[in-house]
Amino acid sequence: MQWSYRVIVVQANQIETLEAQLLALGSLEWEVCGVAASDPTLGLNSIVVTLKRPAPSYPPHTGPAGWETDPSGRFATRYWDGVRWTEHVTDSEGAQTSDYPNVR
Repeated sequence: MQWSYRVIVVQANQIETLEAQLLALGSLEWEVCGVAASDPTLGLNSIVVTLKRPAPSYPPHTGPAGWETDPSGRFATRYWDGVRWTEHVTDSEGAQTSDYPNVR
């Protein structure tokens, strides 16, 4: 299985925002696979979180650019730019958001 990875860096004094970010990303199938804290004696007082999720494997697609049913199944539609699937997606109510399928 291939994985997509994402890294979040949060300053230690903003730890409250980390929980909200992780909850939101968890709903998009991201899971924590690593946590590290920088050494405050070096003046680097931050927390680094690494997340992973299965990398989407999209079936081959050809055709003109446009909104198509999301091949990953995570969203209602995903934008095909004529060459590749983009991060631009819509939910079941048509609200646009971003999904970064290939963040490594």
